[in-house]
Amino acid sequence: MIVKNRLSAARGLSLMEIVIVMGLAVILLMAVYGSFVISHKAFSTSDKRLELVQNGRVVLDRLSRELRQAMEIVTALPATKNEVGFPPANEILFQDGHVTLNIQYLRYYLAEGTLKRQRIVYFFSSEPGTYVYWNAQDEFGSPPGSQILEEKDIGEYINQILFYGQNLINMDIVLEKNDATIHLLTGIWPRNRRQ
Repeated sequence: MIVKNRLSAARGLSLMEIVIVMGLAVILLMAVYGSFVISHKAFSTSDKRLELVQNGRVVLDRLSRELRQAMEIVTALPATKNEVGFPPANEILFQDGHVTLNIQYLRYYLAEGTLKRQRIVYFFSSEPGTYVYWNAQDEFGSPPGSQILEEKDIGEYINQILFYGQNLINMDIVLEKNDATIHLLTGIWPRNRRQ
């Protein structure tokens, strides 16, 4: 009889015990999977925001450095962002202050979410190798022709860029990627500006 009780006790788990263990295992797996999904979404969101911040920083650094050295701002800019009848510019053209041998201009503009930079020169057809100011006139009162020497992509995921201000040039940039958005605003004092 003692041998029989040991055999019946050692015969295994009942159906109820198996169902309870399986239920607990499923609950545990769902909890682990749920925490994995939440951490993956958090990582993905922070990764998108980090990429936007990096792109915004590159754009702000480049534009700030070049605008700070600008000799002349060609683009007409309103004094404030909300000036009635004179909205902020969504592109900017200015004389490059880093180049001292030739007169060159830089144009920043937005095309399909990418900020582009052009290096432009102005010249008269009678002297194509001599660069002049954008508003120069020849002896007949004709304006100069222009040529784009270089065009580059500077930053991506840019939804909007606005320029405004008279002495202090304000840049207002909105970057978007999927559901992540950041808004950057800075001001630059051009220190080499001709009056």
